[in-house]
Amino acid sequence: MNNLTQDIKTLLNLAWPVVISRVGILTLGITDTVMVGRYASEHLAYLGIGMVPSNIFILVMIGLLMGTSVLVSNRYGAGQYDKIGEVLWQALPWGIAIGLVGFLFCYFGEFWLLLTGQDAELAAKGGHISVIAGLSLPLAAIHMTTGFFLEGIRNPRPGMVIMIAANIINIFANYVLVYGVYGFPELGAEGSIWATFIVRVMQVVAILSYVYFFIDHKKFGLNKTQITWRGGTELRRIGYASGISMGLENGAFNALVLFAGFLGTAAVAAHVIMINVFAVFFMMGLGFGVATAVSVGNANGAGDMRQVSRWAWLGLSIQSFVMVVAGIIMFVMAQQLGAFFSTDPAVFNLAAAMIAWVAIALVFDTGQSLLAMALRARGDTWAPTLIHFIAYGVVMIPLAYIMIFPLGRGAMGLADGVILGTFVPFMLVMWRYRQLDRRALKQEATQAA
Repeated sequence: MNNLTQDIKTLLNLAWPVVISRVGILTLGITDTVMVGRYASEHLAYLGIGMVPSNIFILVMIGLLMGTSVLVSNRYGAGQYDKIGEVLWQALPWGIAIGLVGFLFCYFGEFWLLLTGQDAELAAKGGHISVIAGLSLPLAAIHMTTGFFLEGIRNPRPGMVIMIAANIINIFANYVLVYGVYGFPELGAEGSIWATFIVRVMQVVAILSYVYFFIDHKKFGLNKTQITWRGGTELRRIGYASGISMGLENGAFNALVLFAGFLGTAAVAAHVIMINVFAVFFMMGLGFGVATAVSVGNANGAGDMRQVSRWAWLGLSIQSFVMVVAGIIMFVMAQQLGAFFSTDPAVFNLAAAMIAWVAIALVFDTGQSLLAMALRARGDTWAPTLIHFIAYGVVMIPLAYIMIFPLGRGAMGLADGVILGTFVPFMLVMWRYRQLDRRALKQEATQAA
């Protein structure tokens, strides 16, 4: 019992700064949504559509860079502290390259939106937003990479502090640039994206400064190597699988935004609100997922397979309890949450109905994310990718389309798609993790005999 209590404390101590950091990522977007939504509903639609290309790419980018966290946590668990630095030096050029590719992708945002059949005016406005959003992606890649390094060495608090500061700056920058105060031009949705760029610059300067001045360079081997493209094969191998997986997931969610575009600006705005609310609560759960994955990675690096299993199921249990409570809050407060984001009754009433319905998916989506990260942390790289292909490509997008259009569910069909598309991967990753646990314990018993 004492060991269980200690493990819970260990996990929570690692989790809570990550929870705040991950929620902070979404509150940046929420600030944008609230301020632009209160500025004008049509500008919220421009923002929602315009962010689709960068939103698709940024989760792909998170996946591609996830190898940093996996390799750092494994080496930390194995006590190979002096070999951790080379992971960071290999990850940084990888991250910058990915960010530049992301910018190019976003530069052609209008083309991608037109290709999906969006209204020409909406695509043009959204495409302009997309170009500006793309400028932030190389900066986001540097910040993510360095943050994964700090989390892998079980030091997530600097990232938390930086994220809190970022949110404060973002609120002020949005107020100034969206509404045009203190002599600045009134830019609406465009101003919100420029505010995000300013925040990204601040985050990069802050986190790199922390690593330079406050991390023991000798202990973690940061003084032995320099930024290089050579090596990093394992880093990129993990990244390819995670990136495809994240791309499938985020692509599916953003396909729902495109479906909403065919239903009109009110549906787009309501869907953007629903996704923002869902994402904030999801990020709370994701914090527990990151903490669990780091702990699993440490145990895997140390070769302790019983702890590899123990950390995953303990993390899932704690996370599920928190997410059930969060789902209840989300359901009960749906009307207030919808009204918080928009003053247009047609928008916030529809958003409230979608929020209340989609609350059930919180446990499924956070749970599948936690176990997928835990699988990668123990070296099972491609299984989560295959699972996500089935869940999002085969289940979520087709069924959401059917619910929205042939079955006439309209905007509520968007929420149906989220529920169906998160339940399937949750069940599949649970099955996969149990399968690996049984295999590892059988192998351990065989070796002992």
